[in-house]
Parts: sequence; C-alpha cells; structure tokens
Amino acid sequence: MNYIVFDLEWNQPYSNDISFMKRTKMPIRGEIIQIGAVKLNEQLDIVDTFTVYIKPKFLTSMHKHVKKLTGITQNELNMGVPFVLAYNNFKLWCGDDYMLLSWGVDDILMLRENLLLHTMKSVDYHQWADIQVLYSYERHGIVKQFSLASAVKDLGVTNDKLSAHNALHDAIFTAHVCQKIDLNRALMHYDVVRKEAPNPFLYPPGLIFFMYENFLEKKRIVYDRKGRISFCPYCQHRLESTNPERMQGDYYLSIGICPKHGEFAIQLKVGKYTNSSGESRFYLTKVLSHSTDEIIKLYTEKSALNREKERRYQERRRLQLEQKKG
Repeated sequence: MNYIVFDLEWNQPYSNDISFMKRTKMPIRGEIIQIGAVKLNEQLDIVDTFTVYIKPKFLTSMHKHVKKLTGITQNELNMGVPFVLAYNNFKLWCGDDYMLLSWGVDDILMLRENLLLHTMKSVDYHQWADIQVLYSYERHGIVKQFSLASAVKDLGVTNDKLSAHNALHDAIFTAHVCQKIDLNRALMHYDVVRKEAPNPFLYPPGLIFFMYENFLEKKRIVYDRKGRISFCPYCQHRLESTNPERMQGDYYLSIGICPKHGEFAIQLKVGKYTNSSGESRFYLTKVLSHSTDEIIKLYTEKSALNREKERRYQERRRLQLEQKKG
C-alpha cells in the first residue's frame, strides 16, 4: 500500500458574495485550482509526485487574496484542465491500493465539496487520515492544531527551493513530516485520537441544500420557520426535528427523523452578505445529510454543554443583579 500525501489550493468568492452558492446550489466555500501530491511507499520513501492546475468553472477570476497567497496567475488558470479530467488523472496516478493523507481537515472537506459539485463519487473518510492530528499526538502527546510551518520547523525540515502555499510544495513538506514521525504507530491509534480533535467527526455528503436570504437581524435566524422545518429528501415527509444546537461559531446542528427513512443531520450556517443596494443582510444555509451514531453523540454532548453554559450565564446575571440591588 502507498500513502498519498495531497494538498489543494482553491479560489474563493469574496466574503460578502453569495452568488457562488446560488449558482452551484451548494454550500461550497471555494473551487479547487491546483492539486499537488506526493506518493510514499510503505517505507515512507518518496517515489513520485503529482501536480496539476485546474481551470475553474464557476470562480473564473482569481480572488486577489488567493493570487497573492499562492502566486498562481490568471494565465496559469486559463491554461489549466477541467476538474473532472484533473481528478481522474490524479486517481489514476494514485493507483489501486493507497491511503490519503493531508494536513488538517480543510483539504479533504474541499475535495468532497468539489466532487459533489461535479457529481463525482466522494472520498471515503476511512481512506483518509489527518496528519496534523497524528503529528500533534506523536510529537507532543496532545491534540492541537499546529500549523504546517511550525511542524516543519519543529522537526528540522528545510528546503530552500520550496515555498509555502503551493500545493505540491506543501504536500512535500507534509510528506517530510510523515517521515519524521512514527506514522505506522500513529495510525494504529488514529480512530481514538481523532475524536479528541477540534473536528471530531466529518459529515456524510450532503443530500440536499437550501439557502434563505434577506434577514435583517442575525439573532434567532436558525429558529426561523424556513430553517426549523425540514422534509425527508426521499419521501418529502415532514421531519420531526430537534432544536438546533450551536456547534461552533455560526454553525448549528439539529437531528431530523423520518418514520420511513430514519435520521438526518440538519446542518445550519448563518452568514452575512451585501445586497445589490449595498446594505448588509444575513442568510441561512441548510444542508441535509444522513446521520450517524457519532453525529448523534456529538449533538447530545453539545446540547448538554450549551445548557450548562446557559445555566452559568443566567447564574452570573442573577448575581450581578443581586449585587446592584445590594
């Protein structure tokens, strides 16, 4: 079996632009413009490399931040190949027996989003592992989000000919990290270790996507009727849904139950945009996917944690009021 260490660069819409999601009808965060990868054999020797530029279909102009960060030019994008061809060539290069490795979860999530966008078969998470988590656990005995740059410096990996934020170069740096740690031992503990990470689970591919816009206020958007009521993607039966629980930031989760088709994860996200009149508004996206035991467990734990936070907040407010009265 080989290890495929991969890295992606992607173009992104401007933060206040929701037209990208409207056109794609997906809660997608960006469009992949470069795939870089390194093939390691079982002895963790580098045996081959792969890189390709991809001509975007939706975000056809480079975001100025992405251009500055990656150095990828508009001309390189124009000379790139379509995503479907690029990914099929990548899969062919990977071979038949391999495990995907990447630094953090962003790249695997972006890959899954783009595969779904192009109606291609998704990546099985059991075929992938997070090197960031494995490095943190093996090197420091904790699960923490270290940057690739800090890990490379910590392990004494140097290469003056490589630059950051180039997909192939970042894949090479990540491959060197794999060589410096006891990767095989780390992978033996991966299923346990990853549950302690900031992203303890990854959702199955989305089944259906909705977007609601033009909210004047952010407060309680997730409890609006449009977000609160959901229907089974298969039979359109109204789901019996739990209350949305905040996962982190502006991301929320609830569980919907169909008597015939079982449980679904209802993922909600609140965002801000600027309308055609230049006014700030809020939007809500909703993605339904199949649920899992791990998702149910996370929802239950977050629900208990949020109730405890609310209890402590109310207790602090009560004490403050009593102090003011006294």
